[in-house]
Amino acid sequence: MKVGNDSKTSALDSLIRSAQPKSSAGKGLDGAADASTSDKVELSGRKEEIQRLTDRVKAAPVVRQDKVDQITDSLANQTYNVKGELVARSMMKSQLLDQVL
Repeated sequence: MKVGNDSKTSALDSLIRSAQPKSSAGKGLDGAADASTSDKVELSGRKEEIQRLTDRVKAAPVVRQDKVDQITDSLANQTYNVKGELVARSMMKSQLLDQVL
């Protein structure tokens, strides 16, 4: 089988060759690495935002004690009333999220 469009493969080959590191790049006349051509990594500004949000999540309490105390008091006083519609909505939302994820 003959491939009719050799220009695409040659373009791909040239891209691969240009992406490969050159052995003499960054070396001076004596073969030592040139300090002006050192590798450098720059992180985006999103790193700080992600770190800030991670810190906020870690600082948040695992248990919302005010809610727990309120429900405990309602149960003790026999005044705790659950709306079935809210329970059903929460169950459906949880089920849909489980299916999507």
